[in-house]
Amino acid sequence: MQVPPKGVVKTLPARRYAGFLAALLLAAGLVLMQVFIGGRVQLFSFPGYCFIGAAGVVALAFSSRSKARADSLCLYGTAIFLGYILTRALATPGYFARPDLFSALGALVVYGLTVTVVTSSTIRSAVVAGLLAFSLVHVLIGLIQFSRGDNYMLIPFLQRVDYGQRASGFYVCPNHLAGLLEVVGIFGISLICWGRWPIWAKLLVGYATIVCYVGLALTGSRGGYLSMMASILAFALLSVFVMRSARPRRWLKFAAVTFVALVGLFLVASVLIKQSGYLSQRAGNIIDTKNMRVELWRAALHQWQLQPWIGTGSGTYRFYGRQFRAEQMQNDPIDVHNDYLHLLCEYGMIGAAGFLLFSSAHLRQGWRNFRAFVLRAASSSTLLSNRLALNIGAFSAIAAYVVHSVVDFNLHIPANAMLLAFVFGLIACGGLSLASDAPRPALFAFPRIMTASLGVILLFECGRLFRGEYYAEQARVALRDENPAASIVLANKALEHERENPELYFYLGRALIASANTLSQPQQRSPLFEGAIAAFERAHQLAPLDGTYPLDLAFTYDEIGRFDEAEQMYDAARSRDPRSAAVTELYRAHLESWAKSEPTPNPPL
Repeated sequence: MQVPPKGVVKTLPARRYAGFLAALLLAAGLVLMQVFIGGRVQLFSFPGYCFIGAAGVVALAFSSRSKARADSLCLYGTAIFLGYILTRALATPGYFARPDLFSALGALVVYGLTVTVVTSSTIRSAVVAGLLAFSLVHVLIGLIQFSRGDNYMLIPFLQRVDYGQRASGFYVCPNHLAGLLEVVGIFGISLICWGRWPIWAKLLVGYATIVCYVGLALTGSRGGYLSMMASILAFALLSVFVMRSARPRRWLKFAAVTFVALVGLFLVASVLIKQSGYLSQRAGNIIDTKNMRVELWRAALHQWQLQPWIGTGSGTYRFYGRQFRAEQMQNDPIDVHNDYLHLLCEYGMIGAAGFLLFSSAHLRQGWRNFRAFVLRAASSSTLLSNRLALNIGAFSAIAAYVVHSVVDFNLHIPANAMLLAFVFGLIACGGLSLASDAPRPALFAFPRIMTASLGVILLFECGRLFRGEYYAEQARVALRDENPAASIVLANKALEHERENPELYFYLGRALIASANTLSQPQQRSPLFEGAIAAFERAHQLAPLDGTYPLDLAFTYDEIGRFDEAEQMYDAARSRDPRSAAVTELYRAHLESWAKSEPTPNPPL
């Protein structure tokens, strides 16, 4: 009998526990991202990123090699695509490139964990079940929002945009909640139909899945409705293919039952939605040719033409969207509402080519895994398999996002981007075991080492930037709550840790102006206005493409009678946002004030 080397028996349990701990930290990171408004604000994404980074570090302790191995082409495609995103984000000057930088780093860590450590179908199913269970909390909050219509949020200091009755759960926007529920919902269906779970567990998953789809209906997201239908159709087609290949004598009957089930599901959903006039109106207006999204897409195409190959850089649509907006688009165009065009205008043809390589490699590998699972099922006494269920669920979830990304920007929401990184990781490493004596090149240890390294970087950057982001957010909240004195103190605290955030100088400038307006003596107000001018000038230096800061400078100059300088700033603001009705109105008021101040009017009329 061969005696194992000294220490091996003691270290194996530790390695096993490290794998479970990495999966637990990963799931916690995904949930925290969702809790803090999907990570939409940089500060609120840090807790989730920290847990994800910690999971990446723990993964290095999981030193035993997995019996499952990720596809090489998928790994190369991911490295090329997300590597380019990281490189382009690093090369883009300015604060507003940071969200994409963190999102790409986090996605690489989540993906790396899924293909190197979280490869067991049991652990993967547990992560999916955890996300499904937490989605019930989203829906519960959404029910309150839908019934009360008062923008209720469970965590009081988090606020969402006013969407009336539409449910958004912990998220700011209902469309983002729909982007979550359409993914976990289709995984729930797949685990019920194809997973090897006990009946009681499938019943619980079934109830949770129904609740998720009810929550999706309450979001009123038309993109969510379309993507839900796409995912269910993809699931139905894949399921029929399984039966046709593995049980050829039964597949026609199965196809007929599937068709009847789809029709029944559609009818039930229609009846339920019609119970609410508001949801019925939104569902009946899914195809809206007059939607403002079309104007956002046109602006993105104009932006892309400036730098067709490499794009204009990460986070730059917030500037060029304003510059190229149409007259009828007066809402601030921060996002393209189309992930494909957003990628194209900011990352160019190279970014688009990288995405095509990434997606085609994963779809190819997903289909190969699917065929392998089907062949195994054909030779087995049972068709049920957790790996097959996860594969079909991942394929169907990707189908949902292929559709939803046409009309929304879920992949620019960190929580949903991390979720999709997990889904693509399921595809890249389907969990097919290698033979025990199969060669395992040292190359395949590299993803685990890289995952741990990126996890360390993610943890370090979150820790380095946290205090600056924290005080900046506190300054914003104090300014919103009409407490300019506190906002000034908090903004100055933030400046001790962060000097690259133009929004921070914007809060400081606005707070100084608000404080100045509470004073009656000109000699007391003057230093505050000068401080505001200095703050806005610094913001303008940090983000020269943004028309907001020169507009604030112009307004401040008008307040102290420096109309010549205000004119220059209005010129800059109008060049950056030429079709803004608000800018036009402010400029008109500026000319009137200037004319009244001069005996012989000098301003250009």
